[in-house]
Amino acid sequence: MPGSAALPPTPAISPGSPRVRVTVTRVDRPRGRTRVGDWFEINGSRLILPPGQSFCPYALAAVFPVVVMRQGDLPADSWLVRKPYICGPDAEENLVMKVEAVYEEAAG
Repeated sequence: MPGSAALPPTPAISPGSPRVRVTVTRVDRPRGRTRVGDWFEINGSRLILPPGQSFCPYALAAVFPVVVMRQGDLPADSWLVRKPYICGPDAEENLVMKVEAVYEEAAG
């Protein structure tokens, strides 16, 4: 219509999830027992580790602020949606972790 302003397009949203999984995708020089494939989950405010697995507390501290971001909705073009990788604090170790929202499958 003449004289009416077009609304801007609604940005696509990547929904958050209270459940977020962090998985080690790379570690060049392990300082502890952390290995590729190790993971933990945050479900709400609970930390979940597989039985018998430990995780470096410094790596946890590096990734926790990002986990909180992933629990909320993000624009689909957010850096955390496009490249969900966080490095651990030790440059020589070169620990890389992938942060992913975990969505519950609908019961059917």
